[in-house]
Amino acid sequence: QELFDKLFANSTITSVDDLKAKIKEDAEEQFAIQSNQKFLNDVTESLIENTKFELPAAFLKKWIQNSGEQPLTEEAAAREYEKSEKGLRYQLIESKIITENNLQTTFDDLKVFTADLIKKQMASFGQLSPSDEEVDGIVVRVLSNQDEVKRLSEQIMSKKILELYIEKIPAKVKEVNYQEFVKEMYGE
Repeated sequence: QELFDKLFANSTITSVDDLKAKIKEDAEEQFAIQSNQKFLNDVTESLIENTKFELPAAFLKKWIQNSGEQPLTEEAAAREYEKSEKGLRYQLIESKIITENNLQTTFDDLKVFTADLIKKQMASFGQLSPSDEEVDGIVVRVLSNQDEVKRLSEQIMSKKILELYIEKIPAKVKEVNYQEFVKEMYGE
């Protein structure tokens, strides 16, 4: 029991079977997160490859050449454009998806998402049941930082886009063992 308490403070793990179940649950959660990320990456790549539209390349190269603190050569601007073209294409596609599907991040979304992150972080340090007041106080501090609000808003929107893709795009579900999963995810 002492070992269980050290590994999972304040938990209900009282036997080896409970420990195995907890480890299995945690592993499945991590694999689901990785699987969803792969799905998001695959959909993103497919959208970029299959959504055809012209970008004003000459204008963008000229803008890149002159928009920095130091002007770039034509060749350097062309290289920068090549590096950023894919990301720019996806930003435009993503923006259209967000608009067409009326995806929004509300302040309530931010509060709930931030509170969940804080609770998970606290649980990882063994504090499994923080008080609502404690969590709310941390949420207020986090959301008073505009950089954090921007970062968290982007995470929420990413999550909403993933949920939209899962809902709208048929995916092939494939049961695999651990080795096959690693090979699919990382090509190893």
